Amino acid sequence: MATLKLPVLVVLLAVCLVHATDSIDHISQLIKERQARSTRSVQIPKPTPTRHFEHYVRLDTTGQFWLFWTANATHVTFETHVNTHGYIGFGISPNGKMFPADVIVGGVKDGQTYFKDYHTTEHAPPVVDQSQDWFLIAGKETASGTVLTFVRKLNTCDTVGDMVITDDTTRIIYAYNPDDVTSFIPYHGATRRGTKSVMLLSSSLTAEDVNFPQDIVTYDLVHNNHHVPSNTTAYSCRAMKLPPLTSKHHMIKYEPVITQGNELNVHHAVVYRCDKRAAELDKYDGTVFPCENTNTAPEPLRGCLYKAIIAWAIGGEAFYFPPSAGYSLGTDADPDFLVMQTHYDNPLGRSDIVDSSGFRITITPTLRLHDSALLTIGIGVTPMQIIPPLELDFVSQGYCPAELLGKGLPQEGINAFAILQHSHLLGKEIMTRLYRNGSELEPLAVDRHYDFDYQDMRYLSRERKIYPDDKIEVKCVYDSSNRQGLTLGGFSTHEEMCEAFIMYYPRTPLDICQSVPLYNTIADNAQKVFPVIKTWNWTDPAVRANFRSALDHSVHYHYAMGSTDAVNAHTTTTEPPTKHPYVKPPDTRCQH
Repeated sequence: MATLKLPVLVVLLAVCLVHATDSIDHISQLIKERQARSTRSVQIPKPTPTRHFEHYVRLDTTGQFWLFWTANATHVTFETHVNTHGYIGFGISPNGKMFPADVIVGGVKDGQTYFKDYHTTEHAPPVVDQSQDWFLIAGKETASGTVLTFVRKLNTCDTVGDMVITDDTTRIIYAYNPDDVTSFIPYHGATRRGTKSVMLLSSSLTAEDVNFPQDIVTYDLVHNNHHVPSNTTAYSCRAMKLPPLTSKHHMIKYEPVITQGNELNVHHAVVYRCDKRAAELDKYDGTVFPCENTNTAPEPLRGCLYKAIIAWAIGGEAFYFPPSAGYSLGTDADPDFLVMQTHYDNPLGRSDIVDSSGFRITITPTLRLHDSALLTIGIGVTPMQIIPPLELDFVSQGYCPAELLGKGLPQEGINAFAILQHSHLLGKEIMTRLYRNGSELEPLAVDRHYDFDYQDMRYLSRERKIYPDDKIEVKCVYDSSNRQGLTLGGFSTHEEMCEAFIMYYPRTPLDICQSVPLYNTIADNAQKVFPVIKTWNWTDPAVRANFRSALDHSVHYHYAMGSTDAVNAHTTTTEPPTKHPYVKPPDTRCQH
């Protein structure tokens, strides 16, 4: 395997700078989407469920509709609390729309419950399923509304209208009405309906699950009345030193702290560590600077901006570390100076947004068994990630090969326990794949219904071993059918990314392992690629197929970076598909 000389990396960086603002302008589309959303969420205490549920979510911004649920290997039990004495509509949909959808309608009328399983055949009132596969457990009316408890199999085996509940992102649809169902279902109206993305089968942890000790303390890593630029997309960084610690601590929880009213503007945030000590960087404490790329950062802080320790995106909730691991702070080997990068999404171009969002971390001197860390993988954020227009299922892939992974991982491997997968508006599917000895194993994570507005650090169903001889791939599928020109990789919302952040233990010196395609079958160096492809007629399917072939056969530039020189390396190779792909075991639940 040949190595790529440093001048090639310099060329790649030059291409990135030249094309960093060369992207498709879809601001009008973003404005329409943003205006269709609620403008402000209100913190309303959740109702008390009738039993213990592992998960809950407020489906609307005003607290009219709450959902509780618990899942096991075969079923999901739901409970809805809705501020109505009329009917309740609830269901799942692949696209968040009324059609197609698998729904129930129920309520309590004159002291009697009613409840039926429906599905939709068009954007019209649903029709009753011949096979009733949602089952009512209990229903009641209270002074504050209606409560329904019901259950459904993950796979009902009903192929007419029912949908299989998987561990992908699930789009919940809901509706309600002050009137009950009679001989027909009254129209819910425009304001008593909505959609919300959740992960129904994701495992979760709470303070009780991880046995929170009594000696915890919290610390806020937040902006301080930051005036957000009026740019439609902005990346703002704030440097900050941690409070002094006299002994080793573990961070065992982090949670987003979002300024009220800015919930739709704070898109994602990442906290990076600095290897330089706070004593050396003290004068930068509190410094705020634009950070779309490292060139805008103060020079001593530029080395911080790839060493992620916390990652969060819109829709994410508090994250609890598992009982066996925490992120180490307080020793000479631990960071004491951080940089928080925040991506602001501002499609209306507002100049009046003042933000103090960030994170609240919980730390304790009661130590866990292992020190955890975060590994960033996928495609490097660069315009060399190119997505043609007019494509329903265009695939981009980023790799971390064994040649680089092995430089940072111990022979006994690491244990992955959680993952956050990330792309932008065109993303429709993301998969993080694992290869060993030439064969693909069960993926670390698969999300076939990716939602840009719902990205969360999700726990793996079980801890997964990753060894130094393994290869990791992040595969992103994009829908560019409504774009008329090229979409390039980049930081703005209407550019694209394809990344995954893997939580694991024990901590290693490896921080990032990514790749970039070079399109060597199109041009003999990266600088010549864009002049060539800008002359192509992208409305021609044959041209797009030719580009797909060029990407499939491209050499990829792989690079790894970390806290020691031993892991800083790069190499080039092609990435042919495996001859032994993973085959998911057949679902035998519907075999009779």
